[in-house]
Amino acid sequence: MKIEELKTGEEVAAFIKDPSPAVLHFFATWAPSCEQVNQLLDDLLAEVSQPLRAAFIDAEALPGISLNFKITAAPTLVFFCNGKEIDRVDGFIPKEIQSKVVLVSSRSLSQSSSNSDSTASSTVSLTPEQEKEALNARLKNLISSHRVMLFMKGNPSAPRCGFSRTIVELLNTHNVDYGTFDIFSDETVRQGLKEYSNWPTYPQLYLDGDLVGGLDVVKEEFQDQGFIDNLPKVGGKAETGDLEKRLKEIISSHRLMLFMKGNRDAPKCGFSRSIVELLNKARADFHTFDILEDEEVRQGLKEYSNWPTYPQLYLDGELIGGLDVVKEELLDTHFLRQIPRIRNE
Repeated sequence: MKIEELKTGEEVAAFIKDPSPAVLHFFATWAPSCEQVNQLLDDLLAEVSQPLRAAFIDAEALPGISLNFKITAAPTLVFFCNGKEIDRVDGFIPKEIQSKVVLVSSRSLSQSSSNSDSTASSTVSLTPEQEKEALNARLKNLISSHRVMLFMKGNPSAPRCGFSRTIVELLNTHNVDYGTFDIFSDETVRQGLKEYSNWPTYPQLYLDGDLVGGLDVVKEEFQDQGFIDNLPKVGGKAETGDLEKRLKEIISSHRLMLFMKGNRDAPKCGFSRSIVELLNKARADFHTFDILEDEEVRQGLKEYSNWPTYPQLYLDGELIGGLDVVKEELLDTHFLRQIPRIRNE
């Protein structure tokens, strides 16, 4: 689904009233990070397996709505389900936005079979087999939201059982980068995951989509240095040295290198199309890499460059930035003199 701009209060009200999961971005034209949020959402919507509606509004053009939702800064993302606010992210925090998008979108299949929270009646009656398929799809989505995913009682700041507290301490001691889900917050997930994983108790730890086990199993695994080395670390590099070497080689393969969705002849998103048009207009001599054709590069380059969205432009091996940054740089005659140009014959 594409991110749409809502320009009237009526459009916003209709967007929120729809019971399906959604995110509304309170945007400001003067804040560069707002454009980055839209790019990140565009990326995430293409990646999540469940549908999530997304839109943005100019927070200053619709001040009444911004006031109603207590918006104090841009960007702010407000998540809705069944016509009610269920979560929000204040600021451009890519990791938190990604996590919330995955968690909220995962409600889309399960909500039609859940009667506890929904204020809207479902128009589709699911068979037991369809309900189970929908729940399993949601569980798979949650498990895959982080490389290391912990289903626990409570959260890392406030564990609500001794086993959960111990496993959190173990992960924190080894500086592991992990996500969590509080099974007390969703009884459907709590009961369904037991059957899905064939593991009757909590906490449950998953690595790269596969169940590791509960506390005792995890304790044993942490005796293995190879297991520890394979875990993503906070502030560390999740990708191998081989991938980093490969990324450097691709980036340096041409003086001006653009990582984009599609290629210069057939861009596959609006941001990529715009940056190609800008470079062509400047008669830049550049080469492209289609990140949709190589998932390892697509994910690895985000961490390598510390830039969460595409397109990304590099000059002489150094990151310039995304579309907004490139727009500004192309207005600078000094920058134009630095980039390789196609000369008239």
